Amino acid sequence: MSKRSAWLVAIAVLVLLGLFSQRALRAWWDDDEGNRALLQGHGVQAARLFETGLALEPDWAMLHEDFGRALLASDPARALAEFDRAACGSPCLAQAGDALAAMGRTNEAIDRYVQAKAVEKVSQVAAQLVAAGRYDAALAVESALLAKLHNDFVDRSDLAAVYAQIGKIDLAAAARTGARGAARERAKSGLDALAHATALSPLNEDYLLSYGFGELRFGDRAAARQTFERILELHPGEEHAVEGLARTGGSTQP
Repeated sequence: MSKRSAWLVAIAVLVLLGLFSQRALRAWWDDDEGNRALLQGHGVQAARLFETGLALEPDWAMLHEDFGRALLASDPARALAEFDRAACGSPCLAQAGDALAAMGRTNEAIDRYVQAKAVEKVSQVAAQLVAAGRYDAALAVESALLAKLHNDFVDRSDLAAVYAQIGKIDLAAAARTGARGAARERAKSGLDALAHATALSPLNEDYLLSYGFGELRFGDRAAARQTFERILELHPGEEHAVEGLARTGGSTQP
């Protein structure tokens, strides 16, 4: 190859690189502007910008996820396809769950939430089931999530939250159970779960309060008193703990 030909090839390569770089920069700009529009509540404008970016960079997972978020309220079926195309792990799984829920495909939505370890989403579903009196279904949802979590640094906080939810569901079911033996068994299961939650997250006042009032109603008044005293050590004057301690016959004076 002559020196002139080599220069022509080099120039052509630089031109192509410039074109590719320009496409990527424009796609990035469309994504950035689309996110601005989405934050401002302009979903249609955001979707248009994300779609323009995807025409330039059709394989960008980030653009597919953002396009899905823009479509979620207006076209959940298409949003689901975008989240699946993005395949960005837990965030996309959870948002795919939102799309499925919007389409009325509740069981599939729950499966996605569980896969994503989306504790808050699962908790919301469980709360809706509890409100409908479907305690066993709520426990099944939370237990499926529990099976996905591990007792390690990453999952410990989520694990505590799930144990706490299971405990609260069991105690709510026990309060509604007419048969005394069945109620006692259910309450014991709930108190065991709340004990796990407080062991994993010993400074969480919500878990401690739930455990204390659970023991007060269904279990051991001495354990309830110790729990309320523990809360007051962490948070002197906490009104619910003061009330609970008074109901156990313990002193509320510091």
